[in-house]
Formats: sequence, structure tokens, C-alpha cells
Amino acid sequence: MFVSELDCSWGETPFPLGGFHVRRPEDIQMLAKFCKTVHIDITRGAAPPKLKQDNLTILSSARKASPQAAAFKINRNLYPVTSSLKKQLDASSDHYQKLLSILAGLTESIRQGNKLNLTELDPVVGALIDSATTNTQTLIWILNTDPSPVASTDYCVRAAVWATLCACHIGLPRAEIEALFVGTLLCDVGMHLLPERLINKRGKFRKKEFLAYKKHVNFSLDLLSGYPDIDERILRIVRCHHERNDGLGFPKGLKGEQIPALARLAHLGYSFERLLRSLSTTSNVSPAKAIARLYKQRDLKFPEQLIVEFIHLMGMYPIGTLVELSSGEIAIVLEQHPNEKLNPKVAVLTGADQVKLPKPIVAQLGEGDSGRSVLSSLGPKHKGVQACDYRFSFAGKRLSVGKFGIRF
Repeated sequence: MFVSELDCSWGETPFPLGGFHVRRPEDIQMLAKFCKTVHIDITRGAAPPKLKQDNLTILSSARKASPQAAAFKINRNLYPVTSSLKKQLDASSDHYQKLLSILAGLTESIRQGNKLNLTELDPVVGALIDSATTNTQTLIWILNTDPSPVASTDYCVRAAVWATLCACHIGLPRAEIEALFVGTLLCDVGMHLLPERLINKRGKFRKKEFLAYKKHVNFSLDLLSGYPDIDERILRIVRCHHERNDGLGFPKGLKGEQIPALARLAHLGYSFERLLRSLSTTSNVSPAKAIARLYKQRDLKFPEQLIVEFIHLMGMYPIGTLVELSSGEIAIVLEQHPNEKLNPKVAVLTGADQVKLPKPIVAQLGEGDSGRSVLSSLGPKHKGVQACDYRFSFAGKRLSVGKFGIRF
């Protein structure tokens, strides 16, 4: 497209006077740094395509036909940031690893036919919720730099954290967040009563396999029925976490407002985690790409409002993720600027040849004369660079005395 006019002074931009062609996605990113609107001269470039009624895609038609869901009441300021990532990192990381271990033990007990014991969950779940409500970015960093090998139960913990972070962001009450965390965590406990081949299934299910797979919802509810005082909200989450906004989910085919609000958040957490991890064991999908796929599922799987709020929480380039810069260097995102979403604070890890530097260089994109900008978002591993290698690298030095420690 040919840009002929800007909504700001040409002299305040690096663009040539008289107009210029936009040919690549990075041209649009650069343009967005200076302008909100532009004029396109269709006589000097391609005209924007016109959407005709008889040319609607199947996806857009399905989205248009989907029912409206009840809107969440958003209060982004209910849980302000009251603690730094540096202060929370060690304790939150320990609690996260402990929860992974506890859930792995619970599922092994289920496989052996033992009764489900949930008494260990409360303290560690409470600690992780404390972390989320005081600074959501800490757990985002921890999940995006997770060094743990992928295990069969990891995705349940991670899905519960994603759902909880979104709930904190939109401002749900603490009691609902607690029910959401536990409910999301336990959604798939019944999976471990299925045959091993279904648990480890990759790719599409056959019809009979899918019918068997759907039984895990009832299996989970049966396992939880041994707790007569269990919160009913937890049971609703487990029962409805596979329901879709368009009514094509299971087990009841609920749609729109029929789906409990907390179950929608649980479904979002699982869907995002599956996009990141469950495509295959060698998947290297970046969070930005996973979020883009989620957005395509708006109004079909989830209400659009929920996806928009999740994008607002995660940002264009979530902290703890690898990005490639316009200079060819690889960097890890350290901090997001609230008003400059395309210019995060990063640590440059490699040179332009993508060979690791002896020491990372911290830089605020968009400032100074470096000329660096983000070219693309990467997965957790890229050409020998791994995000998990830098988990504790930018939180100061830790001084430990026995079990106690402090970073400075």
C-alpha cells in the first residue's frame, strides 16, 4: 500500500516526504510508533479488499452466528502491583515447582486406585494466588522461562496459572480466584483413569476415541464427589471447561450465557497452554503466535471480551519470551512499557550473527540511537538460546543463609 498522508507532521517521522510504500509487517510496526491513522492512495498501490456478503468465510459466518455471552465486569485496578518480580521470584518459583510435584503425586495415586487427597493443595495454591494478586508479571515470567521437562500433568498447573492471572487482571474477587485455580487444576484428574494411549494421544481422535476421551469429565466429577463440602463452583468448572461459546463443546453443548464465567476462564487457560505445549513435544510456538490463534477463536470458543483482556494482560511481547530484533540480535523481554507496547525493555543475548554474547546487554527499545526494534517473537528455544537459561539472571544476586535468602 502507498501511504500518502499521516496524522502527524512528516518532519517528526523518519519517513520520506511525499509518501512511501508499505511492503512488510515491520513497516506497519514502525508506522504505528508515530501514527494512529494514515491515508492510503489506492492509485499508487493495492486497494484494500472489499468484503462482500457472498464472499464471507465459513469462520466469519460461524462467528457472526455465535450467541452473545454475558460480559465480565472489568476492574483492572483491583489488584495493583505491590511487589517487584525480584522480591517474588524465588518464593514463587519454589511454590510453582512444589505444585507440579504435588499434582504429579496426586495423579499417580489416582492411577493406583487410591482416593483423591487434596489437603496438600491449599497452602501452595494460596501462595501462588498471593503472587498473582501482587504482581501478575512474576508468574508470567516463571511460566515463560520454565526449565521443567514437559510432564503429563504440567499442563494442568500451567493452565490453572494462566486462568488465574487473567482473573486477577479483570478483577475477580479473591474467593472466585481461589475456586478458579483449584477447579482448573483438577479439570483433568479423570484423564488418568483413561487408557494410556488416549492420555498420550497426539493428533486428531477417531470417533470412538473421542467418545472415550469425553468420559474424563465424568471421571473427574466422580473423583471429586468424595468431598461432600467441595465448593460447587469447582464442580461447575470441571463440568463445563470443555463447553464452547458457540455450543459445539461437550458434554452438554452449552453456549453463550449458559456457560459459567469461571469455566470460560478455565477453558481459556487450557486452550492457551495447549497451543504452547500440546501441539507436539517438539513444538516451539511463541506466546505471541498462540495469542494470535486464540484471537481467531473469539466468539467461537470464547467471548471476544475475554480474549481482548488476556491480550491486554500478556502484551505484544510477554516478559520472559525471546524476540528477534531488527538488528538480527536475539533478546529476552524483561519489562513492558505501559504506553509503548512495541518497545519493551529487553536484554540482548546475542550479536547480529546470533552468537551468544559474554554478557547480556540491557536496553530499552525506542530510546537512544540504537535503532533497534522487535522484528518477530520467537519460541522458548532458538538457535541454541533458551529462555530458561536466564530465569534468575536479571533479578539481582541472591544471598542465602540456610533456607532464607534475599536478592539485591
